[in-house]
Amino acid sequence: MTQPRKIVHLAAHLGGGVGKAHAAIRTVDPSAADHCYILLEPARDRRYAEAIAAAGAQIVEAPDRGRLLALLAGADIVQVEFWNHPRIYEALVRLPLPACRYLLWSHISGLAPPLIAEGLTEAAEIFVYTSACSLSRPASGDRRVVGSGFGLDNPPKRRPPGPRPRAGYLGTVDFVKMSPDFFAIIDAVEGIDFDVAVYGAFDRDGGPIRARAAMRHPERVVMMGQTDDPAAALAGLDLFFYPLDRSHFGTAENALVEAMSAGLAPLVLDNPAECAIVSDGRTGLVAKTREEAAAALAGLLRTPALRERLGDAAAVDSARRFRPEVSRDAFSAIYNDLMTRPKRRPDFAAALGAGPLDWYLGSFPHDLSSASDRSPEGSRSSGGPTKGSLAHFRACFSEDAALERFAAEREL
Repeated sequence: MTQPRKIVHLAAHLGGGVGKAHAAIRTVDPSAADHCYILLEPARDRRYAEAIAAAGAQIVEAPDRGRLLALLAGADIVQVEFWNHPRIYEALVRLPLPACRYLLWSHISGLAPPLIAEGLTEAAEIFVYTSACSLSRPASGDRRVVGSGFGLDNPPKRRPPGPRPRAGYLGTVDFVKMSPDFFAIIDAVEGIDFDVAVYGAFDRDGGPIRARAAMRHPERVVMMGQTDDPAAALAGLDLFFYPLDRSHFGTAENALVEAMSAGLAPLVLDNPAECAIVSDGRTGLVAKTREEAAAALAGLLRTPALRERLGDAAAVDSARRFRPEVSRDAFSAIYNDLMTRPKRRPDFAAALGAGPLDWYLGSFPHDLSSASDRSPEGSRSSGGPTKGSLAHFRACFSEDAALERFAAEREL
């Protein structure tokens, strides 16, 4: 029998993929009332916070310091929802954290910027990745994997083959996530009448729009814009076209998993996160090069039977591996393990550094301008600086002299 326990989650907020994952897990969790979520910022997108509260968990938004520390002190387990958000670093380093059993669930892979600071996996009692691909990074400590990407609750039926097949992409429409070869792969297919629907908000002056305009066959790419109904979008596709940048920041790849749950054969590049999800030749096709990807795309477009075989296997695999119940049970086992251990005070400052500049450079040690706009949630917050960027850190710590000097030096 599971022993009673109080799990306090410490998160910057519950937007994007982080909130979506927790809402899915708590909805199928009969012990949801054991969970309390402390949000360091007021919720902007309230959908997931409201779903978590409806399941029985407690949501505490932007508490004052005294209440925050009291909630942490009353916990059996503190689960930190970790990614490169300035407020998370600030809480871990600057708060006088009480002794507890600290679990970190990382929503970034750490394989490419934003990086995970060396030593952070040891500072936590248990450090949990969202993808097995992260286990390849050099690190020590007690490391586990619990997925955060899940298939659709009610996946649509795959549509019957027609004379003009349609591939589709759903996600961040920006080359920070998409492969720079995305449009070239589509252009390289010869002798087939097809199109590719691209779902996601996009900048009309951005790189993807310019790349589409430069194609020989720009009519093949249909920019659909943002969708709030991924199931409906996937229902109109024959296969899922998902080539991503070699150094993208994703782990769980929700869109890919949802497409597989809908029985769509995926085509991906051999990046670590995608290879942890798609089995080449069994649940999809994995290409090593742009040329391989174009040939694979042509094969899928020409061969409905291949799409059906791979799509059927993808749906079965998704139903087995990518369900919130699987992650719920995995965390339950981790919580039971933690409850056998004594509480202790971790030294997160030793791993992360003392101040905002240390925290920022720990994520982006070479201050790569193309990488410093990355976050696990895709792109920009409405009207604000890009999440996790230098501008975001400066907005949060506007009076930090070291951060301001660094920013000034970059502008020279």
